[in-house]
Formats: sequence, structure tokens, C-alpha cells
Amino acid sequence: MQVTIDIPDKLARQLEPERLHLAEIIERGLRQHLSEASGLRREVISFLARGPKPGEIIAFKPSGAAVERVRELLGRSREGNLKPAEAAELDEMVSLI
Repeated sequence: MQVTIDIPDKLARQLEPERLHLAEIIERGLRQHLSEASGLRREVISFLARGPKPGEIIAFKPSGAAVERVRELLGRSREGNLKPAEAAELDEMVSLI
């Protein structure tokens, strides 16, 4: 499908070097839009809000619940059974890991 859109000049200049990747960029943005903040994202934000020391940041590990959710979504992905919102959630979680 071909789509034509009008965008501000500033955005057009930013997108020009990424011209060949526009479909990926739009797809990822759509997934993020469909996704609510994952539990892992909330964990990371909460952790960083406490002002951890560098050593604590290096030692940070997601909760067991977050790890289990990633495993569940990965399993569904392998089976081809992910809903769009779950795919967005998984993308978000993977980007945090």
C-alpha cells in the first residue's frame, strides 16, 4: 500500500536519512502506541526514581514476574499467537533488557 502524508519540514529533515526504514519506524511507533507501559517499564522507572547508585544500577535485575511475562510472550511469539498489544509489550520489554 502506498500512503502519502504531509509532515512538518523539521520532521521531514529528521526522517530523510531513515527513508529506507520508514515502514519499520511506523510499525514500531504503532506497537508502542497500542501498548500500555509494561510491568518491566514500571519497575525500571520506579527503580531509577529511587536514585540508585552506579553499583545498584549494574546489579539491577527484573522481578520474577517480569521475567515470567517475557518468557510467556516469547513463547506465544514462537507459536505465532501474539496479539498486536502483546507484540508491542514484548518489543517494549526487549528494548529495556
